[in-house]
Formats: sequence, C-alpha cells, structure tokens
Amino acid sequence: MAELTRESWGKRSYFIFAALGSAVGLGNLWRFPYLCYANGGGAFLVAYVIGLFVIGIPWLLLEFGMGKYFASSAPGVFGGIGKKWEWLGWWPVWVAFLINTYYTVVMAWTLRYAVAAATVEWGMGKAGAEGAGDFFFGTVLQLSGGPDEIGAPVPALLIGLAIIWVVVFLVVHKGAKVIGPVSQVVMIVAWVFLAILVVRGITLPGAAQGLNNYLETDWSKLASPDVWFGAFSQIAFSLSVGMAGMYAYGSFIKKQGDVNNSAFITGFGDAATSFFAGFAVFSTVGFIMQALSIPVGEVATRSVGLAFITWPVAVSMMPGANAFFGVVFFTCLFLVGLSSAYFLAYGGTIAPLVDKFGWSRTKTAAGVCIVGFLIGILFTTNGGLYWGPDILDRAVSFYGLLITGALACLVVGWVFPASRLREYVNSTSEFHIGPWFDVMVKVVVPAGLLFVAVYGGFMQDIPESYGGYPRWASNVIWATLLVTLILSFVLGAMKTRGRRD
Repeated sequence: MAELTRESWGKRSYFIFAALGSAVGLGNLWRFPYLCYANGGGAFLVAYVIGLFVIGIPWLLLEFGMGKYFASSAPGVFGGIGKKWEWLGWWPVWVAFLINTYYTVVMAWTLRYAVAAATVEWGMGKAGAEGAGDFFFGTVLQLSGGPDEIGAPVPALLIGLAIIWVVVFLVVHKGAKVIGPVSQVVMIVAWVFLAILVVRGITLPGAAQGLNNYLETDWSKLASPDVWFGAFSQIAFSLSVGMAGMYAYGSFIKKQGDVNNSAFITGFGDAATSFFAGFAVFSTVGFIMQALSIPVGEVATRSVGLAFITWPVAVSMMPGANAFFGVVFFTCLFLVGLSSAYFLAYGGTIAPLVDKFGWSRTKTAAGVCIVGFLIGILFTTNGGLYWGPDILDRAVSFYGLLITGALACLVVGWVFPASRLREYVNSTSEFHIGPWFDVMVKVVVPAGLLFVAVYGGFMQDIPESYGGYPRWASNVIWATLLVTLILSFVLGAMKTRGRRD
C-alpha cells in the first residue's frame, strides 16, 4: 500500500508546524476578527467552537488519516478507494492551484506595503489616514473601473509576485525535508510579530473601546443563520482542508505517527491564532475610533481593506514608531501567507502530479511555479482585483472547496468507510476517537458545507449576478467549476506511473 521511498517529516514538530502554517493564513488576521465583531462576539465564538468540533477537526482527521493510510496525495487516496473516484482527488488539486495564482498576488501586496511602511509612504497624521484608501486602490493596485478594464500589470506587484514564486520554489523543490524546518521558523517568527502587535495595540489610547466591540456578547445572534454561516465558512476556509494539500501532508507522517492529536493541535492552534489576532486588530480599531472620532462601523471591515486600509490608517496616527509597527504588521502578514502559499503549491499541486506521473520533484516544482506566476500576471493588472481575489476566489475558494469537501466526506464516510478510517487512526494515536466521528463525516460535515454553499452562495448568485458584476463576468464562476471538473475526470482517467524523487 505504501511506497518504500515515500518522503516523511523529519520529526513530528515539523509536521505540526507545517500543518499549522498551512492553516494559519491571511484570513486569520483580517476575516476572523471582523466576523467575531459582526456576529455577537462571544456568541460567534460559541458557534465557531461548535463548528470546529463538528466540521473542522473531523475534516482534518479525514484528510490526515486518508493521506497516511494510502501514503499518497489526494488523487491517490480516492484512486485507492476505487479508480472511478480518482477524479474527486483531482478537483481539489485544481482548487489549490487556482487559489495560489491570486493568493500569491495578495502576498505581493504585503511586500509592497512592507516596503511602503518603512517610510510610511501613504502619509503621516490625519492626512495620511485620509489618504490610506486612495493609496491602496490608486497607488498600489492602480485599480480600473471594472472587470472589463483589465489594463496592464502594475510593475511593483509584478516584481513582488516573481519574488514570491521564487521563494515558494526554493522552499518546495526538495519536499518535506525543507518544508518542515522552514515552517517551524516561519510560524514562530510570525507569532512573535503578532505578539508585538498585540502588545502595541492594547497600549494605544482607545484600545479598550475597540476590544469591547470585538468581544461584546449578543446571545440573540445565535438564533440567526448568519452567525452559523460565518462560523462554518471561516472554519472551512481557514483550516486549509478541501485544498488537496492536507492529504499529502498526512501522507508524509511516519508509519507510527499520531493523526488524532495532530488534527486537534492544528484545529485549536489555528483558532487560537485567529482569536489572538483579534486583539491586535480591534485594539487598533479602537485607537482609530478615538483618534478620528468615528464609529466602529466606519473602521471595521471584513475585506482586504482591514489589512490594507485600516491598519495603514492606524500606522499614520500612532504616537510613535510608526514605520516599525507598519513593517512588523505587513511582514507578519507576509509570513502567514507564505506558509499557506507553499502548502498550496506543494501539497496541493506538486505532490499529486509527482505521485501520479512519476515526474521529478524539482522539475515539477519549477513547472508549477512558472505556470502559477504566468497566470498570476493577470491579477497584477489594473483589473486584477476583480478577476483574482473576487471572481476566481468565488469559484474555487468558495464553491470549489465546499462542493469537493462535501463529496469527499460522503465518499470516505459511506464507501471507504469512516469506521475503517477511525480504527486505522486510533491504532497509532495517543488517544482514540469514538463512533461520533463516523456520524460527523457521513452526515454533519457534508451537511454543514452544503449549508454554507447554498445559504451564502447559490441563493444569491443564481438569481442575481455575483457581486453586481455583469452577467458575463459572473458566469466565469460557473465556467471555471465546469472546466476544472472536466479536467479532473481527464486526469483521473489517465494511466498512473510510478513515483520517483
């Protein structure tokens, strides 16, 4: 079943840090804090913890465990269940690859801002605060009027994108033996930087007001489906499941390695990082509220604006060390993004191709990085924000992830089945999971993911064009899903070759 030459993590801590690095990403710093504030504070945390137990951790257990069982990445896992299911392992590979084509562009934004923060390029004081939005949309993105105005690549973003793909290649071209130790360093440094930001944030004037907005509990919110949609969607998008890579990372676990404990550590570590990041974000929001005498609703935002507009506003208004804290924030953002980017590249894309076709790891890594960079050029253009982090993200990071995740859980739960997987992971784990796991995988996780897809997606996007875009642009979402599904069937039908390093 397992190949003798299968690479493995040098030590268990490398796997834990790699898994945490893949889970902790840009959304931990800008999406989770806002969702908590907007959905009743403590009430959202209750919904989130429930979702972590009934969706997040069972899903992680499934992907880690199945990867370890078959000693293979996602296509090999589902091909192992039955050749007719291999396509289901390729669909999330396309999800991972396409996400990375624009995710790396967002990381290029962080590099651009890290450089800009060194001189507080957007300006100091109230003038800088008022100009932060124009700096992001006008100077950095040079944003056009809509998706039909693509324009030309922005040079600074193009250079940043090239740098990021070179770094990704250097991390992944030798596989797990480099990814593990790099992840350990990257995550420790990122957490240190995040701690610096928290300490600075809570010592700013007005911080307490911001934290009250972050954590103030409205229990009535639990009756709203919006809270459960927010909690379940954040879990689905934050843990990096449904993107093929966790199967590959699980396949690198040594024969006697622990799956159960690792899944719980990853799930709770990701949640703790998100919660901790909220203190940095909303203490800063409180500072801005007091400094500019504006309400929280005009400061807090769920989109990229929280990182690329709100934080620069705070840096402009800080009483001292403005440039230092600006550089720390955007470097932290870059680091957590990097660990997710090379996870998507290697676990999500390169490992499946190497496993399937027996290609050289280094040459495959080079090919994936070059193609990813070339596609990403589109998203560095004046219209790139519309096409990458918006339209394509809706197709793959929303629908693609949720649909493939639900289907994968149904196939593993009912066909493999879940009880067999449970017995396998329990055989080498420090503590055992019970029959509750079977119910989660067979019923609860698929139902939760489909709820998110229907409530937050199909109910909006089918009757109306997504995001107010022209219908032709919105239809790219459905075309992307259809094309990647067809390509997944094609790859699944192709002959498998032996893997070589």
